Amino acid sequence: MQLIEAASAILDEEGYPAFTVRRIAGKAGVKPQLLHYYFRSMEELVVIVFQRSCASYFQMHDEALSSPRPLRALWKLNCDLPEARRVLEYVALAKIYPALRAEMRAAGMRFRALQIEAIETVCAQRGITHPPMNAPALAALMSAVARNIVIEGNVSMTAAHDDVRAFMDQVLAAYEPRQPVNP
Repeated sequence: MQLIEAASAILDEEGYPAFTVRRIAGKAGVKPQLLHYYFRSMEELVVIVFQRSCASYFQMHDEALSSPRPLRALWKLNCDLPEARRVLEYVALAKIYPALRAEMRAAGMRFRALQIEAIETVCAQRGITHPPMNAPALAALMSAVARNIVIEGNVSMTAAHDDVRAFMDQVLAAYEPRQPVNP
């Protein structure tokens, strides 16, 4: 839908302060009243935009977890997230819109559960009975570090990022070899 695409573009190009009826309608080339015709509120619109982003990320997430080295693929995806800038805009909008906050929490919990399951699967497949850290801790660490790299990268602050990436490579080497496992 044209309005959803326009709302998405506004978040990418101008950020959450520009997420207004007039700006979105203008970007879509329609009258502001049309936005209210299709959406009961701005909150409903932002939740739908977020859900579309999530659907895209879930697809990339599933592809990463289906790869021969799922933890490394997940790490790469989260560090190079195509919609990373928009995530920051959603966080800002979640302070305003409780339904978005709830949707973000629910999606985050689904992602975390899938990541934990993937780590546990990798450990089981590779016979790792005493991993350096448990699956929930590794999932949270990977997510937090990747998110910080993305946030700092958005403001061109990359000091020590190479060192952190090297550290995470060492951590992941305890779970997945650097080279793919030959069947």
